[in-house]
Amino acid sequence: MDALYQFGIDLIRILQRLSPALDGIMVSASFMGTPEFFLVILPFIYWSIDYRVGVRAMFVLFLFDFINTSLKMLFHQPRPFWLGGVDSISASSTEGSYGIPSGHSGRALAVSGYLGTHVRRNWFWAIVVIYILLVGLSRMYLGLHFPHDVLVGWVLGLLVIGVVIRWDKNVRDWLKDKPLVNHAVLGFLISIGIIFFGFFVRLVVSGTPDPVAWSAFNAEARTLTHFFTLAGAVFGAYTGYAMMLHYARFNPKGAWVKRVIRYLVGIVVLLGLFFGLDIAFAALAVDESTLGYVLRFIRYGIATFWATFLAPWLFLKIKLVDPE
Repeated sequence: MDALYQFGIDLIRILQRLSPALDGIMVSASFMGTPEFFLVILPFIYWSIDYRVGVRAMFVLFLFDFINTSLKMLFHQPRPFWLGGVDSISASSTEGSYGIPSGHSGRALAVSGYLGTHVRRNWFWAIVVIYILLVGLSRMYLGLHFPHDVLVGWVLGLLVIGVVIRWDKNVRDWLKDKPLVNHAVLGFLISIGIIFFGFFVRLVVSGTPDPVAWSAFNAEARTLTHFFTLAGAVFGAYTGYAMMLHYARFNPKGAWVKRVIRYLVGIVVLLGLFFGLDIAFAALAVDESTLGYVLRFIRYGIATFWATFLAPWLFLKIKLVDPE
């Protein structure tokens, strides 16, 4: 493993010596693999292109992040700048979770690759490939991931796409005739299962402490923050989507002027909820506390519930979209 780390550090050094002018480009490319990036992109697909594809892409994102977060803690491996020998560029020092797999790289591949299976155009696939490579390269350039972190992230992304494509129809057929209350209960049980699995994973690794040398960097490595984030997001999105199908089923097509307007209205409210609740809840409790975890669950649940149900319901009321 030491040889693999050294190979990665040597490669990162070469990348970081290319040109300081690349710093800004790589920071921007790295952002395109964050959940916040997809927070802006996926609602447009859901509200203005095809809500079926949009919601499935959301759950591809959720599934990938759940597996990725679990594997990070189970593997509990360092990031390059934790070991020294490479620079941490821009916001690198805030990366307090473990390294492998690369969430940004795998997330970019999972979501864009899944969308590519629906678009099925050569030009779109060309954009997808460039995008995936750029995000992966940026993670190495910034000193945040070893090459093998990126490769494992990509493999995980491909596996998630395969699982979703294989089981999507089976799951939909099983769920389609269930009453709304069953969907709400199921969504809640799934979210609680995500949280309990987080506790289980942390218990598994509790007997293997990290090296003391990592203590300046790994403050967030074994927290349950990401599990509560995912649990809230899944509950809000799943319940909201089920309610949309019952009470606010809409046709995302129509004039492009209306598509753009409803996206702008929806995204302004979504970002207001997302960041506004973050500020408000931060005044009530720190993230790494019982209350902080509960508030994080609520925050992400409200945000995704708005995106999947409340926004379409509002669009129908103010005639920005036609009923399906």
